[in-house]
Amino acid sequence: MSTISPNTIRSSVFAKYQPIIDLTTNRIVGCEALARWRADEGREISIEPVIDEFESQEDLALELTTCMFACLKADLGTLLLEHPTFSVSVNLPPIVMGKNKILPVLKKLGLIPHLSQITGEITERQALNKKGRDAIRLARQLGARVAIDDFGTGHSGLQQLIDLEVDTLKIDQSFIQQLGTNVAAERLVRGIAALATILKVDIVAEGIETPEQAAFLRAIGIEKGQGWLWAKALDANELYEWLD
Repeated sequence: MSTISPNTIRSSVFAKYQPIIDLTTNRIVGCEALARWRADEGREISIEPVIDEFESQEDLALELTTCMFACLKADLGTLLLEHPTFSVSVNLPPIVMGKNKILPVLKKLGLIPHLSQITGEITERQALNKKGRDAIRLARQLGARVAIDDFGTGHSGLQQLIDLEVDTLKIDQSFIQQLGTNVAAERLVRGIAALATILKVDIVAEGIETPEQAAFLRAIGIEKGQGWLWAKALDANELYEWLD
């Protein structure tokens, strides 16, 4: 990934999908689309370590977002049509959304009818600047839902969250993985759950790895989660098997 261009993104990026689980029923209710890079030697690489490079340059961010929506349409188009309550989360770089360049992509792919099933994820840090706020506003105007990803790692205040008018808070996995071993992390997660109740927004816990973590989250009223307790990121065929 030493040389990144729109062309290399187009030929190398594909999507995998991590199930989002209802913690009460243990049934899949949605998924998060995660970008993967197909290396020359056939290895599969997460782009997470270099995501900032992708999202800081408009041409790269637009191509990455276009690729992810194209994968979503090709892989999950039938699923979205047959399961109208199923939702898919996908990262939305503010540099793209803020200039409203994604609408033509959604129209071309035929995803406009499914926007209510799509949740655009923006990190807490991104949401605090003007580009992030503009991206949230435009996504909601299109009819998509908006989630604040990695929640708890930024410095947002209550008034800022109220002003953002988002639909979902996703608790960062770094806090979830400390449940049962760190009292401060447990208090913070309880606080985020209470905050979500006050704001009347959904909440998803990321990075759940043990039944004990899931039980703790369920007990404090958190209804949805994702993590290796259930599955790593799956290809589309594996995801369909989850639904059968």
